[in-house]
Amino acid sequence: MTIDRYIEGELQHLLAEDERITEQGIRFVRTGTGIALVGEVESAERRALICQAVAEAFPNLPVQCNIGLTRVHEPEEVEEL
Repeated sequence: MTIDRYIEGELQHLLAEDERITEQGIRFVRTGTGIALVGEVESAERRALICQAVAEAFPNLPVQCNIGLTRVHEPEEVEEL
């Protein structure tokens, strides 16, 4: 599948506006004949959902899922206001 401006626009729309995804921080880069999804999300389940949704929407487009996980931990001390 050739990645043209139409495909790029559809990918951007899917990442930003699909109710399953709605991620502004995920972007894609071209990788020869396919794309790589890059950015960070809060869980492995979320990453899998995003990669699955893109693969389903573009079945003929090779997709690499290079989305990292944000490291979240509880504060070590209480903040006083």
